[in-house]
Order: sequence, then structure tokens, then C-alpha cells
Amino acid sequence: MSQVGDALKELSFMHAKYQLSGQFVASGNASVRWPAELPRSAEIELYYNNYEPKGIKIETGLTPLKLFEVEGLKKGQVGYRWINTADGAVLDNEWPVSDLVIMDDSGGGKPIIAVTNVASTPVFASYDVVQSFQIADSLADFIRALSRLIDIVYGEFNIFDLSDDDGISDAFLNRLLEEVEPILGEDNTSRFVDYFYG
Repeated sequence: MSQVGDALKELSFMHAKYQLSGQFVASGNASVRWPAELPRSAEIELYYNNYEPKGIKIETGLTPLKLFEVEGLKKGQVGYRWINTADGAVLDNEWPVSDLVIMDDSGGGKPIIAVTNVASTPVFASYDVVQSFQIADSLADFIRALSRLIDIVYGEFNIFDLSDDDGISDAFLNRLLEEVEPILGEDNTSRFVDYFYG
């Protein structure tokens, strides 16, 4: 659990360093406010009890990523766990019961998913109608890799100059791989980069 705590400290530091929108709040009561219909793991509880994101959006250079606060989690599952119909939202029986969307892009359709029934809470992602794919072996690894991405995007490159007509900058991609691969490993790094910049 200390790995998740250390990773969250790093993410909070990067958030403050670059004065990103919103704030992380140590409410200590996220467990009490947790929607009964949604799964959680020990790592997810630590995250939300000690670093609950409030109004946080992270610009990745291509699309902003929004982090769901407890009160926004249920709504964040719509389109995944629940599907909108003319009669309202209905449960999608094909959605894995233990999967929890914790982040998404600002328009939806690119969920970051915590798998709550597996040790260390692996993180998966998806886009469009693509089957979800693993991008980190643990929540801690994902948060640490996200922190490094933020540091590179905001600290070393101009956020909106990461790509041009030829695609994503090779210098940026090489720098990202250099920082993220030691954390995620080769396969997860490839999928992580594909999710954000593919």
C-alpha cells in the first residue's frame, strides 16, 4: 500500500508544481460516500480517502483527462457499466462487475479502468469500441507513469506542440518512453503510449 501512497504523493506534487486545475483533497470519508453499486479495492480506497480529485483535468497534449471525484464516479460509469436507453440507464451485463472507470477524456469514450478484484488493482484502458487492454500492473504504477507524463508534457514540452502534421514528436515520444518504460515494462508502456498518443 505504501507504493500507492508514494505514487499519489508524486502525482499531487506534479499537480501543484504545474498549477493544474482542481485539487486533491484528503477527506478521509470517501468510503462513507462511496456509491453502493460500485466496486472498490484497498488501493482505490486509499486513493479516494487521501487524494480525492476535485475538479482535476490533466491536459495530455491531445485531449484533457478528467479524474472522477467520488460524487462523479457513478456518472462516469455511464456508457460503460450502465448504458443509456429511452427508459433511462440500464446495467450492461457484459461489463465486468469489478471494473471501475476512474478517469476518462473530457468527451468520454476513453476510459481508464481500475480492476478492483485483482491484487494491486491493475489498470486498463480503452477507446472507441476497442476491448479494454492493460496499461499498468498496478494502480501505483499507473499513477507514477501518469506523473511522469505530466512532468514531461508540462515541464519539457509546450503542451500543444507535441504533434504536427507528421504526428507526435519523436523527441517527446522518446522522452516519454525513457521515463515510463522502467515503471510499466515494455508491453504496458506500448499500450500506455498507444492509449494517450496512438
